[in-house]
Amino acid sequence: MVIYPVPVEVTQARIQLVVDQNAKAPPTTINQDLQAVYHAKAAAVEAALADVPPDEPSLLDVKV
Repeated sequence: MVIYPVPVEVTQARIQLVVDQNAKAPPTTINQDLQAVYHAKAAAVEAALADVPPDEPSLLDVKV
């Protein structure tokens, strides 16, 4: 099983979400925190995909 490290930005966004949830922040703040987590995850995935060298064989074998 391959374990991928969690980027710092994602961890920080999750921590802020938990802090605001425990502080009983307004729903708009919670929603903003959730969006920050989603955006941090998406940015991490994009960065990881940008670092993949193009000469590696594809993991998918698509036959048409």
